[in-house]
Amino acid sequence: SDGSHEGTNRYEVGDPDLNHERNVQLDLSLEHQSHHLEVYANVFYNNVNDYIYLTPTGTFVEDDPVFLYVQDNAKLYGGEFGVHIHPHPFDWLHLELGYETVTGKLDDDSHLPLIPANTFKNTIRVEFDGKTITKGQAYVRLSSVLDQKNTGEFETRTGGYSLLGAGISGTIQALGNPLEITIAGNNLTNKTYISHLSRLKPDDIYNMGRNFSFGLRYVL
Repeated sequence: SDGSHEGTNRYEVGDPDLNHERNVQLDLSLEHQSHHLEVYANVFYNNVNDYIYLTPTGTFVEDDPVFLYVQDNAKLYGGEFGVHIHPHPFDWLHLELGYETVTGKLDDDSHLPLIPANTFKNTIRVEFDGKTITKGQAYVRLSSVLDQKNTGEFETRTGGYSLLGAGISGTIQALGNPLEITIAGNNLTNKTYISHLSRLKPDDIYNMGRNFSFGLRYVL
């Protein structure tokens, strides 16, 4: 490739002489589960020879930032950790706490570009089952994305932000068949933010503000 990629808002320059990637990855998963508590930890370490990645050059062509396809030996490591609590006697109540992290580095210990920021996800969820509405649940979720300061060359840091979401769903009977209804809202506080991986970040275009979705599923 050698030109503007309209779908990514970048001017991308490829390299026909890139080698094949080869990697060795180690994964470790630990989990504890009881009637009212679940705890898990999933970690990984990936060592990649001739890792192919896109990197910004700090230059522009017709207002599009230039990205090169390059390769180098690299290592990526991180994991996800979480706790799920549904305490007795409130079995209808669920508390879910999670954390996700990933780090990417080259052989010279510099950071890889386009690596997502570390994120906390906290959810309170309730379940209910009545005569009119069955298989119902409602939730409130707070996702907190930390600052991404570990950036590649010519890549700028991205500030952290928190997004509040909520939703409710359930099933009712309509003409003798189940009708599943889902209502959800994201970024309820209308937070102004830019994701570190946003393709529109170089143009200072923010991610989506407050938004709602409504879904129906009718089973015949």
